[in-house]
Amino acid sequence: MSLMNNLNIGYSELLTPSKVESPVFDRATKAIINLNIYKDNLIKVKGAVNKKVMAIVKANAYGHGIVPLSIQAEEVVDSFGVAIIEEASKLREAGIKKPILVLGYVDSEYLSYVANEDIRVALYSYEQWKKWQEQIFKKNRLTKKSVIFHLKINTGMNRLGFKSEEEMLKTIQEIEATQGVYIEGLFTHFATADEPGDSLISQQENIFLEMISKLKKDKYIVHIANSAYALNRESNVPFDMVRLGISSYGLLPDSKLENQLKVTTEPILQLKTKIVHIQELKAGDKVGYGATYEAKEGERVGIIPIGYADGLLRRYALNAYVLVNGERRYFTGRVCMDQAMIKLEPKDCLEDEVVIYGEQGKEKVSLEMAADWSNSINYELACLISERVHRVYIK
Repeated sequence: MSLMNNLNIGYSELLTPSKVESPVFDRATKAIINLNIYKDNLIKVKGAVNKKVMAIVKANAYGHGIVPLSIQAEEVVDSFGVAIIEEASKLREAGIKKPILVLGYVDSEYLSYVANEDIRVALYSYEQWKKWQEQIFKKNRLTKKSVIFHLKINTGMNRLGFKSEEEMLKTIQEIEATQGVYIEGLFTHFATADEPGDSLISQQENIFLEMISKLKKDKYIVHIANSAYALNRESNVPFDMVRLGISSYGLLPDSKLENQLKVTTEPILQLKTKIVHIQELKAGDKVGYGATYEAKEGERVGIIPIGYADGLLRRYALNAYVLVNGERRYFTGRVCMDQAMIKLEPKDCLEDEVVIYGEQGKEKVSLEMAADWSNSINYELACLISERVHRVYIK
């Protein structure tokens, strides 16, 4: 038998499905997410703002889990906001019935799908509209429902959005003359809503008001407020709905806003692992890649099964710590892809619980603290918790 035949046999064996049933794996590193607290946060904010609420669940609900959280939220919120069409599809497949707005780019090739699945699309330029118009003429007979747009206005963020009033009005005029399509909402996004006293907010508000001044505003759902704007400002612009993201997860829009928001929401996530090995070091022993940590005396170092592949940033500062037995335990050496090392006390034992984010005893590590340690923001840290970290949902 030739080598090629041997290779072919080996390859076909690899393709044969295994008859061995895999066990249910329970990794030591897990994110514990409280669904009841999430729902309570939504109810609390909705009551405080007295507006419709769009739950922003993009980026896997900021790392918390898009489907479980959306199912929990549906009876409280009025709609959902996502960033990409795949996220909207995932919600529809999970049985979510309420309106969904895709805040980012959607290819006009998906016209039939978004119309039939009642998914709203953000429209932000005349050029984009012409592509959708072309598809509408091509596929009008294939759609059971209208295509629904929310027009985004660029008031100073300079990402997506109509910047020219003339272009926007021309687009609206053409949409109103086209069968099977209509505009449901108008919106913008503020660049510095989380910066107390920043003057750009007023400029953006004025630009928005000027851009919509020739429109019958009661025809549309107007939404301009994210968490920071809704909970920290008195608006000069009448609006109907809040896009509620970061505060619904119990995180601060910015650390500077602590104790300044209309309501305080509670964090819904804890990230935990355990000590899986202990190294006994003597003076002069080094730890980790680059040998950046050197023991000055006899020390105990705990190995924890979490690394930057799980979302624990490699650029943590030297003062970063976790919690063990209700006390702080500082990192030693560099965070690795799959593991990290922490300096232990004599009472710490193998398999002791380690809190990465959350509370233990009288101590806590918040995502805001971790963001300071890593020159990042809490948004990024939550989104970076990777899919291989098990999400455990509790009520």
